[in-house]
Amino acid sequence: MGAELLEFAFHEDAVLDTSRILVLRQSLGDQRCREVIEEVVYHLTDRMNLLQAALERGDPAEAQLLASRLASLSEQVGLPDFARISRDLCQCLHVDDRVATAAVAARLVRLSEDSLFSVMLYADQSAL
Repeated sequence: MGAELLEFAFHEDAVLDTSRILVLRQSLGDQRCREVIEEVVYHLTDRMNLLQAALERGDPAEAQLLASRLASLSEQVGLPDFARISRDLCQCLHVDDRVATAAVAARLVRLSEDSLFSVMLYADQSAL
């Protein structure tokens, strides 16, 4: 009798607070809004890479600083779940819970790609 292999799909859909993008669009105009969102997405991507590197080399202080910055940036473009999970990671790092840190960091990585793609797609489509 052989063992059965189960696969779990670990995917979370991004939650997008479109009101944040609408506020940006109303205050900045379409073109500048897209530019700001592109810039924030670039910074989020860069900080995600830096965060992963800090975690891999065992630098919790740097990782906590980066996770805090991720939370702040993601709120600006309407990514509340991304921001909340980033804050959760800050807390895990603060209390030095390595198991929780690994789990929450993995969740943040899984959510990041869909979140960043969603905000860019929405910003482009809503400008039409």
